[in-house]
Amino acid sequence: MILTVSALVGWLAGWLLARLSDYLPRFAVSGPPAHTPRAWARPTLWQVLASRLDTARLRQENRWFWLELGAELASAVIFAWAWAAFGLSLEAALVTGGYSFFLLIALTDIKYRLVLNALTYPAMALLVVGHLLFNQRNFPNVLVGGVFAFSIFYLVARLRPGDVGSGDIKLAALIGFCFGFPAMLLALILGAGAGAGAAVWLLVRQQPDAKTYIPYAPFLCLGAFVALLVTV
Repeated sequence: MILTVSALVGWLAGWLLARLSDYLPRFAVSGPPAHTPRAWARPTLWQVLASRLDTARLRQENRWFWLELGAELASAVIFAWAWAAFGLSLEAALVTGGYSFFLLIALTDIKYRLVLNALTYPAMALLVVGHLLFNQRNFPNVLVGGVFAFSIFYLVARLRPGDVGSGDIKLAALIGFCFGFPAMLLALILGAGAGAGAAVWLLVRQQPDAKTYIPYAPFLCLGAFVALLVTV
């Protein structure tokens, strides 16, 4: 019974995160997103009725249906597993909270090509303060991890403009502050490996000269969540 309830809570969390991924891009400071979030729209009743007759528009509005459904199902599984593995504990809160945060970043980047400062900056501040208060012994490693991750991604962005965005750099720094040095290397290596695998797969499927945008933040988030499971 408790597993079922935790799975339902996870499903609800996944649904809420999908809604937030449409709402939060309005706070972007680097310019408009690649696609206008549907949560920004304020349609009239006539526009809503007319859209029901426009099948092309319906397909556009539901373009992320399978992505959001997958996120909701994954959230249900993760929340149920966290309860089964850890019960009502700090570890369960860290797993579900970290998963939710990284899922929100991943969804926002996939949909709108944005890694929001409104998410990364407060999270970095909370991590630094939290480590300073409760993990003073390893605090130097935390600072080194954040600076090291930031430096690596900043250098890649300078050497290969367009491959790594400023949001990815800040996300890498966030992961560095989260795990510290050298634990953050696992998250970054896993993320980079997953991103490289996706790029190779797209290269094989498409024409050699085809250029497809690959959001990098979801792979970093995946690596960070796996590293979180390893360290909890």
